[in-house]
Amino acid sequence: MTPVSSRTRLGLALALAWLLVAVAAAARDWPTPARLAEERYRTALLLANAVDKTFLPTVAVSDDDWQGPYHLLVNDFTARFGPRFDVAAIEARHDQALLSLTTERVRIVVFTLLATAAIWWLLATICTALGQTPHRT
Repeated sequence: MTPVSSRTRLGLALALAWLLVAVAAAARDWPTPARLAEERYRTALLLANAVDKTFLPTVAVSDDDWQGPYHLLVNDFTARFGPRFDVAAIEARHDQALLSLTTERVRIVVFTLLATAAIWWLLATICTALGQTPHRT
């Protein structure tokens, strides 16, 4: 077995570090129905604030249940403001996000893999360039 140089070890360590960062970033962006429901609720809060400037939001959510607070907010503001508080666009966006959940996850995985491959190629190129001796004329 041939000994592994310190530059090769460094390159492998950097590649592994990048892989961990890429996986962590993908996990952070990974869409779930609960995250989409939270986004829908927060968008409804912005709309509520646009309709009623005195509105102070309270985010009281238990066990990642964003449906309950969302429906309470919508029912309250629809009863108070009627058509001025129209959540049709919010609902349409949420429904579209739920329908494209798998597609979005595939995009995240493909991007993570391509970014990892690009970084690993760049690290391999740098390691190869550092390993070469300068040419003397």
